[in-house]
Amino acid sequence: METSTTQTREALVNDVKQLKHDVTQVAQDVRNHASAHVDETRQRVNETISTVRESVAANPWYVLGVGFFLGFLAGVRFRR
Repeated sequence: METSTTQTREALVNDVKQLKHDVTQVAQDVRNHASAHVDETRQRVNETISTVRESVAANPWYVLGVGFFLGFLAGVRFRR
């Protein structure tokens, strides 16, 4: 009877070790995947900021006009 109990205990210990290994692997995969998404998002934000800066540098009067127009609309909307 003790041999059966010992074998069951060893099997459970091995299963727990395998589970810990699997969980560690999943956590690492999630971390890598999230890191890739963060890097991609950071790159897109940097590209968008660069594009906006180039647009502002190329058309400063246009941007100023749009800003005044949006300010006017906000003033009309929230005046009431």
